[in-house]
Amino acid sequence: MWSGSRTGASIRRSKLCSILAPCSILAAVLCLLSCGSKPGPGAIDLRPVTFEPVTYDQWQRELASLKGNIVVVDLWATWCVPCIERFPHMVQLYNRYKNGGVTFVSMSVDDREDKQALETARQFLRRQNATFRNYLMNENISQSFEKLDIEGVPDVWVYDRTGRRRYALNGNDPNRQFTEKDVDDAVATLVAER
Repeated sequence: MWSGSRTGASIRRSKLCSILAPCSILAAVLCLLSCGSKPGPGAIDLRPVTFEPVTYDQWQRELASLKGNIVVVDLWATWCVPCIERFPHMVQLYNRYKNGGVTFVSMSVDDREDKQALETARQFLRRQNATFRNYLMNENISQSFEKLDIEGVPDVWVYDRTGRRRYALNGNDPNRQFTEKDVDDAVATLVAER
């Protein structure tokens, strides 16, 4: 008898723990989300990573809606090795400037018909914790390049607060490839123009 009642108590404790543990985790997450203070520079961004298809016309409306902010647009693709190598720097810049009137956007020009490439892009964005706006140009790939007026990727555009594109950093000139410092300097220059 003694061992049977002890087993029953163990089972009850086990059930209680299986209920309380998730509740404790949920309470901690809700507490973090409801804090009124701004997160510090090393804080984890809890927003979900998104990856939304947009047509060129939708993109133009989105870009116009961002007027009043400095906007940094990173045009990239999963098949572009330099894009993948440079992307973590965009995430670092976003984390540095996200509370300073600078909006970061990534625009993938991957082939919208290539389901594997799109899933690779989603997974990459999640791994990078790219919680800013992430779009897929929802046009035929050659039309995407034509409508965006780009020769290749990576390409980084930086818009001032009036909505004017002030910097178009790209690798079109094989003798002058843009660097992370070029992007840093472009953003810093526009931020200083208050």
